[in-house]
Formats: sequence, C-alpha cells, structure tokens
Amino acid sequence: MNKKAASGSIPVMKRRVFLILLLAALLCGACSRDGGLYKSTREIMGTYVTITAVREGIPEVLVRAGVADGFKEIERVDRLMSTYKPESELSEINRQAGVRPVKADPEVVATIKDSLDVARMTDGAFDPTVGPLVRLWGIGGDKARVPSPDEIKKALILVDYRQVVVDEKAGTVFIKKKGMAIDLGGIAKGYASDLAVKAMEAKGVRGGIVAVAGDLKLFGAREGASLWRIGIQHPREEGALIAKLDATDIATSTSGDYERFFIKDGVRYHHITDPRTGYPAKGLISVTVLAKQSYLADSLATGLFVMGPDKAYAFAQAHTELEVLLVTSEGRILATGRFKGLDIAPVKVEQERPS
Repeated sequence: MNKKAASGSIPVMKRRVFLILLLAALLCGACSRDGGLYKSTREIMGTYVTITAVREGIPEVLVRAGVADGFKEIERVDRLMSTYKPESELSEINRQAGVRPVKADPEVVATIKDSLDVARMTDGAFDPTVGPLVRLWGIGGDKARVPSPDEIKKALILVDYRQVVVDEKAGTVFIKKKGMAIDLGGIAKGYASDLAVKAMEAKGVRGGIVAVAGDLKLFGAREGASLWRIGIQHPREEGALIAKLDATDIATSTSGDYERFFIKDGVRYHHITDPRTGYPAKGLISVTVLAKQSYLADSLATGLFVMGPDKAYAFAQAHTELEVLLVTSEGRILATGRFKGLDIAPVKVEQERPS
C-alpha cells in the first residue's frame, strides 16, 4: 500500500484489518455454517465482531446459545465502557472529572485499574487518558489535520494516567483534573473478548474464535483437533500477509501505522499517538503481540508501538510470557517467542519525510 504523496493533504484512511482470519471472509450481519464451524457477525463497539464456534461434539442449540452469550457479553461491556454512549458508566466518570469520585460497576473499576497497570508497565507509552490528543488530530475521520504546536501543548496538559485514582474497596474512580477523560478503546475490546470466550465455554463450546476489530482470542481446537491458523497483515502490501501462525488458547493483536492515517506534504501521520509528545509515534510501523489474555495483547500492542524499536524489543525480551513481532520504520524485523521460527515476508519501506 505504498502511495506517493503529493504536496497538500492526501487522506488515506483504512479500516483496522491488520489481522486476517484465514478461515473465511467476514459475513457481515449474518450467520453461517461452514463445515464444522458456526459463525456470526454483528456490529458492536463501533466495529464488526465475528464469533466462530466449533460445532463438533456439542448439540447445535448449545453452539448457537454459546455464540449468543458471547455477543451479550461484548454488548454489555460496550454499554458500560463506551465513551460514545452518554449513559455509560465511563461517560459519567469522565463528566465528573475534577469534581468527585464516581461509584462504578466492579468490571469498569477493574478494567480501568488494568489500564493503569499497563500504563505503569510501559512507563506511560500506553495511556488511557490520551483521548484529548486523539480528538485533536482527528485521524480516521473526515477532519484529520496537523494541529499547531500550541494546540498539542494544551492537549498534553490533559493527558496523564497518574491523575486517575481507583479505589477498589470503595468501588470508585476519580479523575483529578477537570477536562481530562478516560478512553478504554485500547483495552475494552480485549477485555470483552476474554469474557465472550468464558461465556461460550460455559455453554460447552469446545473451540472457537472471537474477533473484535481484528483482535483475536482463540481457544480450543477446530474440527479434527487442528490448531487455528491466523495471518498477520503485511504493513506495506495491501491484502498480503507478513506471516502465518498456527495457535490456540492465545490472544493476538496488531497495531500498525497503515490502519488509519493521512499524508500531508510527504509526511505520514497515523493514529497511534505518543501520549508523551503529542505526535504520532515513531520508529515502528507494525507491532503484533501474543498473550494469554486479550486485554493485555490489545493494550500492549499499542504500548510497544509507542515505545519504539529498542525499548519495545527489550520489553518483549524481559516479558517472556509475551511473544512479539516488530517491524521497524526501516523494514527490520525483530521477533521473540514463536515468531522467531516463522517465515517472515520481507518489508520494503518507502522512505517518507520525517515529521
């Protein structure tokens, strides 16, 4: 997907399709039976959610019930944690920023606490309060632009995860500074995937995949006891894969500079904002993380992208419970865990002007 940039602004917006499930194409808004699999897709959390379940060894009625329960969990998380629903508990927490602590559902409290834990793990590279910067740049919408340095400086004042206080005993969340807001978009989808899998297993479903915005949670085995096969989007060749992986009982998430971006005066500005500088993160063009829990894969894919190549690779080597594939802005491949043994496609990066 190399596009030569002319002067001026060239919007090149893409859906978040960096992970391609090799089992089948998405069946938007429909259900299907594909051999030994049952699949259904709905639009939730502002994106498409596809749940796939193995039909083998379980009555069809329980397969369908398990998938339905998985969707219910994702919808419930959306009602609780959406920043786009004014009635959500997260919206109320944000409205009361700088005013008072808000008593919230235990799952909201726990997810915010998890987001703060990841923020501390990554020294702020992942920050759930980055919303003001994301809105300022507008990347992914029709009003994307390059803000002025003064605008970025003002927005940065409202980005600081350390200003969020979680009181688990009281069940409250308090944002200390007025004007700040928590955005769980980088972790809630993963959290919802984990809950959906538990709901499916509770109905007896023995294997399946929950795909939310391309982030995948795989469990059990597909028909014939084989592993699931996933493909990882090539960061510079649309429709191509950089690698394929057979896996199960794992979550995988990819962050890339090709998902949502625009080009202005030869400079690519993508949607993954560095909460410490206020500008799009530099040094990496793709990060894929494998982790046992979806919420960790989801949030750490963003956090490692912001860290840059050297710190992200050192982090991955120190956290052996993770498996990581990094593609640098020069096209170098850095890999840990199972990724080290894969046949990785080469990445040729067209050099662009530095921002």
